[in-house]
Amino acid sequence: MDIYDSIKKYMAEYDMLSPGDTVITGVSGGADSVCLLLVLTRLREEFASETGRPLEDAMGIKVIHVNHMIRGEEADRDEAFVRELCEKLDVSFKVCRKNIPAMAKEQHLTEEEAGRLFRYECFEKEAVRYDAKIAVAHNRDDLAETVLYNMVRGISLLGLAGIKPLRDRIIRPLLMTSREDIEKYLELSEQPYVTDSTNLEADYARNKLRLKVMPLLREINSGAVDHMVEIALESNTLAEEMKEEVRGLVEAPDKDKELAEKGQDKNSDHIDINIETMNSLGSLAKGELVLSVMEKICGRRKDITGEHIRSVIALSEKESGKRVDLPYGMTAERIYDRISIRSGDVKTEGDGGVKGSIVVGTFAYTEDLDISKKEYTKMIDCDKIKSTLVLRNPEPDDFIVVTEEGGTKKLARFFTDRKVERNLRQSIPVVADGNEIVWIIGMRLSERYKISPSTKTVVEITYKEA
Repeated sequence: MDIYDSIKKYMAEYDMLSPGDTVITGVSGGADSVCLLLVLTRLREEFASETGRPLEDAMGIKVIHVNHMIRGEEADRDEAFVRELCEKLDVSFKVCRKNIPAMAKEQHLTEEEAGRLFRYECFEKEAVRYDAKIAVAHNRDDLAETVLYNMVRGISLLGLAGIKPLRDRIIRPLLMTSREDIEKYLELSEQPYVTDSTNLEADYARNKLRLKVMPLLREINSGAVDHMVEIALESNTLAEEMKEEVRGLVEAPDKDKELAEKGQDKNSDHIDINIETMNSLGSLAKGELVLSVMEKICGRRKDITGEHIRSVIALSEKESGKRVDLPYGMTAERIYDRISIRSGDVKTEGDGGVKGSIVVGTFAYTEDLDISKKEYTKMIDCDKIKSTLVLRNPEPDDFIVVTEEGGTKKLARFFTDRKVERNLRQSIPVVADGNEIVWIIGMRLSERYKISPSTKTVVEITYKEA
C-alpha cells in the first residue's frame, strides 16, 4: 500500500471526509501541511470522479495561511509560496496576519502558545462561516513528541492519549503517517516545500524535544516513536472507556442547562461533584470525572495536571470549608457532602469580617513578563504555595518572610515596626498560605513568594474592595 492509500484508509476508518464536505486547512508551506494539501486535492479529484460533480462541489478546500509576523522576509516568502501553490492547485487561499510577539506579551503567553491560539481562532471562524471541518497536519512523530511532552509536564495517565484523530470539527488525516513518509511522498510528487527556520532552533519546548531528545531516544531504540504511539493509542482507548463511565455525572447548574436548551450554550460557572458518587468510581474514573468537570468550566484541559486532579480528589478526605486553587482562576471547595468547582472571583470572608475579594489567574512564566503591577495586583511563584491561598484577617500566629535569605517576622511585629495602630490591624486584609502571609494587601509582598529566574508558573492575584 503506497503512502496516499495508507492515509486515505486512515481517513476512511474515522469517516473524516465525504463528498460534498467543505474543509478548512492550515498551510504554512512546510512539508506536513503541503503534504496534507496534496492529499486533500487528490481526494477531491476522486470524489469528483465518483459523483460526477465539479471539483468545488465534490469537496470545498479553503486554505488559511497564518503570518505570525516574526520572521520578516522569510515569513513573506512562505506566504508567497503558499499563495502560488493554491493557485496551481485551484483552491481558495486566505492569509491571516497577527503580531504574535505582541499578543504573547499582552496575554502572558509564550509565542508558541499565542501562535497556536491565533491559528485555531482563524480556522474556527472560517469553519463556522462555511459549516466546514478543519484539517490540520499533525503526524505520527508529532503524536510521539506530544506524549513525551505531556509526561514531562506532569499530565495524568489518560493524558498520554496525546493528539486525537478527531476532536469536534478538527480532523488529522496524517496522524498515523511518519515525517519520513511525508517527505518521501512530496519527493515522489516532485513537490517542493519551505522550511521555517525557527523549527531548527531549540528555543521552544517542543523544538528542544524534536531536535535534542527524540534523536537520543532513537539512538537508544530505533522503535521509540512506534512505542510512544502505541502508548498513546492504548491511553486513548482507556480514556474513551473512562469518559463513558462518567458520562452523565458531569451536570451543569440548571441555569446553564436552560441556556443550552435555548441555543446559548456556555461554559458553566460552577459544578458540584457528589463525594459519595465520586468515591464509588475507580481511581482512573475519579480523575476523568474531575478533569471533565474542570474542562466544562474553563473550556480546556491544557495545563491541568495530575497534581491538580489529585488535590481536588483529596478534598473528599478533608473537612468542609477546605479549598484548593486551580488553573484558569478556578477553585475547588469541600462543602459538606460535595466538592464545588467554580470559576471567576475567589471570595473569602474571614471570621473577623474581611471585606473584598481576590481574583486569581495562572499562566506560564516567561522572561519578558512584566511584574511591575499596580498596588492591588501582585504576581507570585505558583510552586512556592504550600496549601491554599486564603483572603482573611490577621491571626495571632501569622508571620511573613522579609529577607531574601528567608528571615521571618511575626505579623504583629511587622505592624509595630510600621507603626500601624492596634485598633486598625485586624481590619487589614491579608492573603495567607496557612499561617504564612503571602501578601499584606497595600503594604508588603513576602520575599519567599516573589518571582525568580527559576519560576515556571505564575499566579496573579488581584484584590478587589467590597
